[in-house]
This record gives sequence, C-alpha cells and structure tokens, in this order.
Amino acid sequence: MQRRDFFLWRSDTEEEPEDINLSFKPVIAEKIVERTFDKNACILCTRRISYKKDQFALRKPVYPYLLLIHNDFLGPRAKFYGSEEENTLFEKMIGAMLGFSPQEALVREILRCHFAADDTADAQNLENCAGHIRKDIETYGLKGLLLIGQAASFVFRDKAELTAKQNQVFGWQGLPTMVCPGPNRLVYMREKNFAKDQIDAERQKIFSTLKLFRDEVMGTK
Repeated sequence: MQRRDFFLWRSDTEEEPEDINLSFKPVIAEKIVERTFDKNACILCTRRISYKKDQFALRKPVYPYLLLIHNDFLGPRAKFYGSEEENTLFEKMIGAMLGFSPQEALVREILRCHFAADDTADAQNLENCAGHIRKDIETYGLKGLLLIGQAASFVFRDKAELTAKQNQVFGWQGLPTMVCPGPNRLVYMREKNFAKDQIDAERQKIFSTLKLFRDEVMGTK
C-alpha cells in the first residue's frame, strides 16, 4: 500500500486542543423552549425530571369528580397506575362502588411530574401542582374529590392528621373531599402474604369509604 504523508499547520494564535471549551449553553432557557412547543407545559418546578403522561390533557369528565392518585413512575403505556394489577383493582373498586368507570371521571396525579424521591417531599412542588388542581376544578365544574392511597399522604404528611381524616368528609381545595386507601395497599398485602382476614378488612375499608363518598358527596343514597 502506498504511504501518504500529511503536514498539519497550526497558527501561532490557535489554542491547544485540550484547552478548547466544549461546553454548551443554550441561547434560550429550557423552560422557554418547553413553553414554546407546548402552551400547556408547566414550568413552575425547577427540579422536575419529566412530565407524567396526559396530566395536562383537556378531558371533560362525564361525572364531575376528581380522583387524585400517585405513581412513582408512569410509563407511556400505563393507564392510571403503572402496575397492571393495581390498575385493574382501581377500575373495579371505582366501578363497583361509585357506579362509573375512572375513565368517566377526572383522574390526575397529585404530582403531575416525575421527581427524585427527595423532591417528592418538597411542599413547594405540591403547592405548584395544587394550582393545576384548582384550575381543573374551575374548568370542569367539579363537585367532589377523592385523595386515593399515596396521594393522601402527600397532602397530609402527619400520620395522625391523615388518620383523623379517614371516614369523614372534609373541605379541601373548595370541594367536599375524602381520603381512601389505594389499590397498591391491597397488592402490597398480597405480596407480603398478609392473612386473608387482614386483606378482607382492608378491602372493606375501601368499600366503606367509597360508599360514604357516594352517599354524602355524590348524594345518591
């Protein structure tokens, strides 16, 4: 093979390769880019990892009730819960006790974006998301609200306060509200081999809460 030689010339003012700054700073901020491409994009939380799917979609409910839930991670193919087992239980308990499917109400994440574990405890992130809750209430004329499973623990961080809210209707965000155990609790108890009577008692607690919501908030008794 014929050898080919090349001469490389460098100007006296040219920087050494290892001294060249290869960092990149965008001309405009990331948040401005997001807002430009999506007018509904929320840019309030600085430490957000990513948006959860469909949390800002316009979706007028058939039944004017807001169901707030929480998923640590919500993949692109997930329904209401990332776990198919939790999702099936959720649909069954709402349909059996409230008389409609979750698809016919408005289901939202209490935190509409993915955050690192430490940031889910940041009260400011919850307050930012509460602004979206109030907007949904006003936009869709909602009449009642359920805080389900982990969503309730984000609102009431103190366990004693959360316990005191169980089995009663109280006001939150201007709506009659109840807290209800979520399907993840039943799944957890099954996976950990809790006794059948304990699982049945937890299931009965869910049904009793939803019945009270149906009777007292929906006014169908």
